[in-house]
Amino acid sequence: MMITAALLVALAQDTIDNPEFKGWASFKPGSFVTYKYSPQDGGQKVTLKSVDENEAVVETVTTYNGKTGNAVERKVPAKLPAAQAPKDVKDGEDEIEAGGKKLKCRTRESDKKLASGKTVTIKIWIHDDVPGKGVQIQTTTETGKFTMVATEWEKK
Repeated sequence: MMITAALLVALAQDTIDNPEFKGWASFKPGSFVTYKYSPQDGGQKVTLKSVDENEAVVETVTTYNGKTGNAVERKVPAKLPAAQAPKDVKDGEDEIEAGGKKLKCRTRESDKKLASGKTVTIKIWIHDDVPGKGVQIQTTTETGKFTMVATEWEKK
């Protein structure tokens, strides 16, 4: 019995709060954010379907070259294994324009090693009024930059 309790405590310590979940947790179902891709022609709309203390469920509909794809639901857990936590995170502040508004955002930048062995740098501009809190998301690889910028959002 004590071994089981010790194992459960150890497992609980090996998790972290999931930043993506925290981005959705303060919003109600129906809240959404729409992104435009750059440099590609397309975008996506992400809508919060449900949220509780364990997970959020979001639905993503992607548009690419004028064609709309099927809605895809994804579960966002409240906790992640600690091994998945980004390392060497750089925090900052930046003012950007999104959705026709100037927003003062917090920024988080980190590198992530992919299974292929390549490294990707991810920078996120964060604002509390935007569902999911990601106003702009920029991914940089050795082949270039891909950016998603919020163009419209509604919080419920």
